[in-house]
Amino acid sequence: MLKLSKFQIGRGAAFLYIENLISMAYGYAFWYILSRITTPDVIGVSSSLISLATIMVAIASIGIPVGSQRLLGKIFLEGRFEDAKVVVESSLVVVTFGIISCSIVFLVAREWLFGAYQSNLIILTLILVAGMTINILLRYIIVASLETKKILVITIIASSVKLLLTIILVSQLEAELGVIIGFSIAPILSAIFFAFSIRSIFKKTQNNPPLKFMGTLRIILSASVVAWIPSLMDTIGSQIGNVMVLGIQGSNQAGIYFIAFQIVVGISAVIWALESVAYPILSAMNQGRRKVLWRIIKMGLVIVLPLSLSLIFYSRDIMQIFGQNYTDGSLPLQLLLISIFPTAISAGISILMFAYGNYRDVLIIGLASSVPRIIFYFIFIPSYSGTGAALSFTLGSIIGLIVSLIIGKRSDVILVWKDLFFISCIPLAFAFGLSTINFHFIPSILASIILSYIVLLRYKVVTRDDVQDSMSILPSNIAVPIINTVNKIGSKLNKNY
Repeated sequence: MLKLSKFQIGRGAAFLYIENLISMAYGYAFWYILSRITTPDVIGVSSSLISLATIMVAIASIGIPVGSQRLLGKIFLEGRFEDAKVVVESSLVVVTFGIISCSIVFLVAREWLFGAYQSNLIILTLILVAGMTINILLRYIIVASLETKKILVITIIASSVKLLLTIILVSQLEAELGVIIGFSIAPILSAIFFAFSIRSIFKKTQNNPPLKFMGTLRIILSASVVAWIPSLMDTIGSQIGNVMVLGIQGSNQAGIYFIAFQIVVGISAVIWALESVAYPILSAMNQGRRKVLWRIIKMGLVIVLPLSLSLIFYSRDIMQIFGQNYTDGSLPLQLLLISIFPTAISAGISILMFAYGNYRDVLIIGLASSVPRIIFYFIFIPSYSGTGAALSFTLGSIIGLIVSLIIGKRSDVILVWKDLFFISCIPLAFAFGLSTINFHFIPSILASIILSYIVLLRYKVVTRDDVQDSMSILPSNIAVPIINTVNKIGSKLNKNY
């Protein structure tokens, strides 16, 4: 039986967590700078093309990144690198076919899909699709190997180049053209670096692998297609809102909504980092999956909710950072922030069901959130613009949560509702209380977060084990002082800590 240490899980999650924080910082810097040197209309057009590209990536990938990751999680942990190499080669063949097929279809239907865009923007969008699809596949492979430190380094390099190049291009070319070219650089550059990293993993493989190419191809397709439809529907449900706001309300409103949406995506990245590492590990485990998943969900929410719930009461101040033109995104931001809690839990349960091989349940959870979102988009966007898109997204998340809880109950998923109640309500109460005092929003948010953690420690919602597990992923010279300090505070707050 495979045994996985907390160090393996934590170390892999740590680098992804840091990488997501850096990506979030670069992403905010990217869109903040663009909001200052361009207009909401430029951001609206550019972001709608990026959203369309994201949907096309979900179609072109055919679910292969997730399917290959599920297979590779166990293969890497067993040290079968020859088999892993065959899986990677087979995955690349299928994804390449998907990119070519998808590009042909979209070029044929270009007038219907891209009639409002210039030809050069369409070509660049297809290049972006190819780069993103290959990049995502290679990234998933690196995650499965738990060599996530490489992702961190590559992200820093690619994001830096994207930011600098986009600023230069926007000042030299048409704004939308500069944004799309700059945005395409990061996934293409990352894919090149990932390819070299994966090659280094396999450089010592010499033996003939037990797995054969065609047989592996069938295995990958069977593992991928079941995840493809729910993943595709989820992508459409989250991305099509921005496109519809553009089509119905115009590029200005689309740009405002997109900025609010990106703020929430950046905050949620912490949870996706933890759950991304959880997936290949849960797939490889034979027992203890439910406990591992609960700890990951809890850790993610403890990190994210004190911040996200505080921002609800200061959404106007946050949006105003991007410029006075974006303050109308305050209500959409509030609604989108509410979606973080239900999305985190339903996504976690979905990952567990996929690890168990319950593909039908994965599909049901995916459809339960994405289909209502799409229906609500048509109902609310014409009347309420970005606010309607945000409301639709959050309502879909809540419906997805309800369905996932019903499915999770059948599989005895572990969720400690007392802890979830405190993790949610304590930050909400502090944030609300501080928002009634006329302090600057930055110290108020920081005070809300600090007070929330003090109370969570006081009532042992955050336990000594939680602190130990969270900090052990850091280098010992950093982790030990933090653990000792937090433990001292916890012991003073609660003698049973």
